[in-house]
Amino acid sequence: MLLERGKELSRAKQALGAAGAGDGSMLAVIGPPGVGKSALLRSVADACAPHARVLRAGGTVVEQDFAFGIAQQLFEPLMAGVPESRWAACLGSGAGMVREMLSGGSWSTGSYRSLGQEAILHALQSLIVDLSGDEVLLIMVDDLQWADAPSLRWLAYLAKRLGNARVLIAGAFTEDCAASDHMLLREIAASAARTLYPMPLSAGAVRQVVGEEFGQPCDPAFARACHEVSGGNPALLYAMLRELRTAGFTPVASRAADVHAVSQPFLRDRRMFCLSIQPAMVRDLVQAMVVLGDLAEPELISELAGLDSIDYKSAMQTLDRLGLLAGGDAPRFVHQSLRHGIESAMSVRTRTQMHRRAAALLHAAGHPAEQVADQLLLVTSGYEPWEFDTLRAAAGTALERGSAREAVRYLRHALLHSPPDSEDRGRRLADLAAAERSFDLASSVTHLAQAMPMLTSATERASAALSIPPALAAVNPSLGALVRDAASRLHDLDPACARDDLGLRLEARDRYLNLQDGTRLGEAADRLRRFGADVPVSTGAGRELLTVLTYAAAVTGAVTAGGVCALATRILERELPHAGHAYTALPLLVPALILADATAPVAQWLDALPERALDGVAVLVNAERAAILRASGRPAQAKSLALSVLDNADPAWPEAAAMAVWTLAMVALDTRDAELAERVIRTGPESGDLRVLVAHRMMRGMLDAVRGDLPAALDRFLDSGKQLARCGWTNTALYPWRVWAAAVSHRLGRTQVAAELAVQELAFAREWCAPAVYGRALRLHGTLTPGEEGVDLLRRAVDTLRGSEDRIELSRTLMFLAGRLGGGPSTGPSAGLGGGLGGGPGGGLGVEEFGAEGRRVAQECGVSWAEGSWAGDSWGGAGEDAGVNGPALRLVTPERGELTRTEETVAAFVLRGWTNQQIADSLGVTRRAVEKSLTSTYRKLGVSGRAALVEELGTRNTGE
Repeated sequence: MLLERGKELSRAKQALGAAGAGDGSMLAVIGPPGVGKSALLRSVADACAPHARVLRAGGTVVEQDFAFGIAQQLFEPLMAGVPESRWAACLGSGAGMVREMLSGGSWSTGSYRSLGQEAILHALQSLIVDLSGDEVLLIMVDDLQWADAPSLRWLAYLAKRLGNARVLIAGAFTEDCAASDHMLLREIAASAARTLYPMPLSAGAVRQVVGEEFGQPCDPAFARACHEVSGGNPALLYAMLRELRTAGFTPVASRAADVHAVSQPFLRDRRMFCLSIQPAMVRDLVQAMVVLGDLAEPELISELAGLDSIDYKSAMQTLDRLGLLAGGDAPRFVHQSLRHGIESAMSVRTRTQMHRRAAALLHAAGHPAEQVADQLLLVTSGYEPWEFDTLRAAAGTALERGSAREAVRYLRHALLHSPPDSEDRGRRLADLAAAERSFDLASSVTHLAQAMPMLTSATERASAALSIPPALAAVNPSLGALVRDAASRLHDLDPACARDDLGLRLEARDRYLNLQDGTRLGEAADRLRRFGADVPVSTGAGRELLTVLTYAAAVTGAVTAGGVCALATRILERELPHAGHAYTALPLLVPALILADATAPVAQWLDALPERALDGVAVLVNAERAAILRASGRPAQAKSLALSVLDNADPAWPEAAAMAVWTLAMVALDTRDAELAERVIRTGPESGDLRVLVAHRMMRGMLDAVRGDLPAALDRFLDSGKQLARCGWTNTALYPWRVWAAAVSHRLGRTQVAAELAVQELAFAREWCAPAVYGRALRLHGTLTPGEEGVDLLRRAVDTLRGSEDRIELSRTLMFLAGRLGGGPSTGPSAGLGGGLGGGPGGGLGVEEFGAEGRRVAQECGVSWAEGSWAGDSWGGAGEDAGVNGPALRLVTPERGELTRTEETVAAFVLRGWTNQQIADSLGVTRRAVEKSLTSTYRKLGVSGRAALVEELGTRNTGE
């Protein structure tokens, strides 16, 4: 049933009536695809059939080049009923040829020209007028836009010459599509006595159609949704309803909201069909809109599509009439699916050409480099020099705003089109490595290693070498070789370069590589002394070199702790806090200041780092903070943070792992934590870092001592000292191997050995002058010295340690002093270093004060002394454990905090066995964000790491 077309049918009948009275005319039906033009023509034919003879024809795209194809369709049914005499009377001498053509014979352009255009048109018009004398003729032609040009020319000719004929021509066409001849279509439309413009169906009509299609009443909400989606276009509506029925829809209110979503793929296909039949300028326009995307502006679109202002306006009007444009001033498609459809329909070659041209247009118009580069990313062929420059500039802009991943996208595409083994490729690899460094250090270093052999310039090689983190170069021989080679080439180029920034930084990196070489360490001390008062703190390069030299001086004890602290403080005062320090030698300042018992400057410096800038370097910063926490007397927090560093260990950050191992080893020595010691030992020594190697040996020695194998323990502690000494690391602030060796020797009854070790430790501590090391040496010597002299040494140790950041050592010494003053066995192997050594003349004096202070300091540090090691304000029988370097500490479990929703989500993934990367991918965040969340969770729950978290949460769930 034809809905809402009564007015159009009435006008068509009027036209037919006039034709029957001898007033022939042209009736044009014009509208967009699917609006019901063909249906209206059929209804006109059905209504007129009793009163006229209907001749039907229709244009098709594939027959546009077939001359007089429409005329053949119209006249072929008449051939048998028209005698030859009538043909001859109407067509004259060409009657035979024209009749053969109209009956389906071959018809060439040459034949058309030989007879003459005007003669043929007049002959066909005469034949129609003559035939209309017998009966009224209704000539109905659908899809005129696809009719062949000769037929269109004849219809235009005929439409102007129907004044006395009983003929009605009813032709339907779509204005807004590709046509064989737009001028002839406009001429036909202008000749029409009546023009019908079928309108979209109203909401009421749509509701009626929906009800009829589904065979049940339609809910108004469902009908409204169908009307909104289809726009009242009948063809679109019926096709959409078939899709909805297939999808199992019923016209009820509850499914109204789903109509839009379900219909989008279908609507995209229909819209794509509408576009496919449009003129070339419309298709070019939509392709330009797709290519430019959000940057689509009238001037750019028209230039990219190759349209002048008039064609652009006409094409935009066509899109608007087709309902393909969204509202607003900017040219935008009505739905993203249409854009995707157009893009997928474009050939690869077309897309590439248009994106390249769009990039050139945007570049010429002064658009930002990133907008130009976004177009170049979609170009699949080689780049021009200016295009490479644009990609590099875009990467620089992205890096400035902190979007390293975007920068990498630009640089990778530039790399794809770079000649292999060329210097340009080497430079682009170096640029790519610099951009990758903040989130994928392993790939960054790999690309640097590939780039450097391609770089012929010594300065470029040097700059590339400086992008390799020195800690990574120190544990990777091939990377270390690249750094040394770059330094050598730069020196060979010009020895004076050694004094500029590039040369100073390379010297710093080269010396970093030799920090475990005793001979080179001595040279470092000499280099530091040659600076005198004129240390190079004014430049970043000078500060980096000074950092390495300061660290070398710290581990060798070549400079006093005060000197190290002064140098490090001057560096930090000039160096603004920045996350990029992780890629230089500056992290060495943390252990240097820990050895000097002066972590406050570097702790404040790290606290000033903006959290948002730590992505990619958080693992190292956490390791630095953990080491500082341990050195300042907060072992529980240090242990938790260091374990989280190891749980998230990345081979690209060996310094983070080494510092975390060092921190955990020192905590394990304080707490006699066998499980923690085993955890340290399980961290492989593959890196060859001396701190890790000695940590393993110290942990095994501690385990031997705790288990009662004192000879083996002594050997391990002494071996640790020898291993450190072989590398020139004589500062026992790094690992208290001598203190532990003295304690075990005393337990074994080797008092002379213990005393010699204590004297050696005190001699070094006096030279080093760090309060923590000197106080510890005094405490060791005091515990081994009987009588009042020993008490005085312990008192001096307490006074010294009051100025130390190591609050744990202060608490331990206070407890030793309280134990000595409280009385007990004076000497002998069984007394050890923890139970009261010596009674001395002052027995009992100050016990309560020193003991209370020792417990208070321990409590402030979040620790307590091992149960049973303190009783009745005097050191009691603490067992074998107390005999090894004093009683063990117990970490107090911190009060547990509530987890945030994000932390609970991440923890739930951990329970399921997901890796950090899998969690990050699922939540759409970086792996570092997951690591930070887990670190916070460990701290709140008081667990040491991932395994302990799983155990804790598993226990909770079981309990619930």
